Amino acid sequence: MNIYIDESGSINNHQIKKDFFIIAIVCEKDKSLKNSYKRFVKSQYDNLIKLDSDSKENNKMFDRNGFKELKGSKFNPEMKKKFIHHFSQKNNFDLFYIIIDNSKLNDKICQNTARAFNYFLKSALEYFIRLNYIPKDEDLHIQLDERNEKTESKHFLQDYLNTELGFNGIHNGKIDVKYFDSSKNTLIQVADVFSNIMYSHKLNGYYDEDLKKLKEADILKQEFVFPKNNNS
Repeated sequence: MNIYIDESGSINNHQIKKDFFIIAIVCEKDKSLKNSYKRFVKSQYDNLIKLDSDSKENNKMFDRNGFKELKGSKFNPEMKKKFIHHFSQKNNFDLFYIIIDNSKLNDKICQNTARAFNYFLKSALEYFIRLNYIPKDEDLHIQLDERNEKTESKHFLQDYLNTELGFNGIHNGKIDVKYFDSSKNTLIQVADVFSNIMYSHKLNGYYDEDLKKLKEADILKQEFVFPKNNNS
């Protein structure tokens, strides 16, 4: 199974305002997901150019050579809704969320954000595997954006997941982890946009109906909330 991961926000319990750290997990079900990506970019090309040029920090999605990559942080609410509508038309991926409430984290967790990220991901994967959303016996090929990963720790996550999930009998397949320049990996870009959508939703509650659409399409499978509340 090919799994694509990206995040929005930061792990920080000293934010002035209530904030969240969101990880989106996109599990590819068939190769047509990449075609869905291409169709979205083609159909929204002119709108994406305008969004990129209108923002304070332009040239994120385009450069002098043309289109570069999708960035959820550049999308306005209308474009986010179009994105959800487009990708809900075909059931060619499963979507999971990890939702971290920064206001409930302690200083020890936030001291090492790379270690915290790995722990959140391991805990969520264990949760999704136990619920039979992710196959226990299938190899997992995890692909992440490299921008926030230190070179010396790139191999740590792979070893950590194989040890924690494999030695405890939670997952029987192999897990490999690779890091990519997101501009060269289209489905990490899809995870980027979905993570930003949930991040925006947690701050303003604007996407209730749109996320409901993803659930009704059997695409949005489950959310893992940390720390767990009494209703989780």
